[in-house]
Formats: sequence, C-alpha cells, structure tokens
Amino acid sequence: MSINTWRWIDTGFSDGARQMAMDQAILACSEEVGMPTMRMYRWAPYCISLGYHQKLDSIDVAACKDAGIHVVRRPTGGRAVFHAEEVTYSVIIPKSNTQYLDNVAALYMTLSQGLARGIRRMDVPAELEKRSVDLHEHYKKDLSVSCFSAAARHEILVDGKKLVGSAQRHLAEGMLQHGSILIGDAHLDLPKFLSGGTEREKTRLRRAIESKTSSIGACLGRTVEYDEVTPHLRAGMAEQLNICFADASLTDSELGKIEELRSDFTLLPGPEELHG
Repeated sequence: MSINTWRWIDTGFSDGARQMAMDQAILACSEEVGMPTMRMYRWAPYCISLGYHQKLDSIDVAACKDAGIHVVRRPTGGRAVFHAEEVTYSVIIPKSNTQYLDNVAALYMTLSQGLARGIRRMDVPAELEKRSVDLHEHYKKDLSVSCFSAAARHEILVDGKKLVGSAQRHLAEGMLQHGSILIGDAHLDLPKFLSGGTEREKTRLRRAIESKTSSIGACLGRTVEYDEVTPHLRAGMAEQLNICFADASLTDSELGKIEELRSDFTLLPGPEELHG
C-alpha cells in the first residue's frame, strides 16, 4: 500500500478567532493545496468556543471580560469548550483526496484511532467509546452546556472518562475535524463563565464535569507540556493511517483568508477590541 503525504503545521499560540479562522482558511484552500493537513495549536488568551448553533446567552459575558477570556463560535457543532490546558488539533482533508470519506462516523473513527494510538505512546490507556449517545436527549440537561459532559461513539476515553472532545463538519471543499486533548484540569473552570445558576449549582456542575473527564496529566500524575504530547500524536497518526507528514507552513492563499474570516467567529471581545 502506498503511503500518502500530509502536511504537518504547528502554528502555536494565537487568539481564538484567529485559530478558528485558520482552520476555516485551510479548508477553503484545501483543494488548491491538494493534500490533507494536520495542524496543532494552542490558545492565548484562554478561550471558550461555542458550537456553531449554540447561543451566546449560555455564557456570562461579564465574567469572561473580567477574566480576559475570549469567546468564539466554532465552524463545527457541539457544545462549549474552555480551551486552556490542552493540545488542540485540526485535520482538514480535501474532497478530491483518496482519504476523504463521505461517511462521517467512519472518518471520525479512523481519526480517533490515530489520536488514541498517539496518546497510548505516552502510557495513557486511551480507548474509543463503543456506545452511541442520544445527544438530542442529552442536550435537554443542564450539564449538556459542556462538550465534555458526555462521550459520543468513537470519542476517546480513559477508564471511562472523556479525554478528547472533537467535532467534524463537511463542506463543499472537504472535511474539517478539530478537537481538544486535555493535558490538565483547567477545563473544569468552565462553570465559572456560564450564565445563570448559583455558586452552589456551579460547584455541582464542576464536580459533574470532573466525574466525566480525565487528562493526560491526571493519568500520569504529573504536569504535562504541549511539546511533550505533539510528537506522539504525529507518530500515532502516521502509524495508524499509514501516512507520512511533511513539515509545512501556511500558504499565501491561506494567510490571505485568515483576517477576512476571523470576524465570522468572534463573539467576545469585539473586532474593535481585538484590533484596538
């Protein structure tokens, strides 16, 4: 079997709106690039991303502003994620590529297997969720405001707790999947930035999220750094998908689209605050 080449891009720190615009720009230019791209990135400042259809009124805007937390809308679905102590990845596959699949579940499973293989290289016993969750019913519950409140089929767990939250979207150009791989416990602070609810209720919600999630740091019993994780993800994906990665940078076409697209994803702060 021939080995396909993917681009590997690590764009490091940036604000949330730019990160979401980068994913969308890579997807928009994916046919021009002609090969899949896996991008690694992180968030500065910390940021809450909402799913494409999730309402901003679930977020305490004042609390976010006071803490310097940005809020963005993802181009994918799902629920809120507090991006803090994590490794974030995205995979973009152009529709013309042989590794593109119309079958969402099959492609999701394939990518999850690659990520899990990389995580297991760190002696973390990552496995895929086998059951399907009725998300329609789950979204009726208060806890559902958090992406990490439930694990859907093929999501990555450790000892039954969710370790990776991912979302996928197919558009005319191809497929975008991105997700958060937890390396620390800062995601548990999400209830601080949710609207409504008493402090007691937010504490209860934090404990509920804690009972359903884990992190690489918790599994290993020590602090885990971003740069420690990414090489293992690269190796695991390459082994599982029978691909090789070529180090790359964003193209001029991709860079040109980022500023054009970032306002599509910005919720807090406003564009004038970002550029002021």
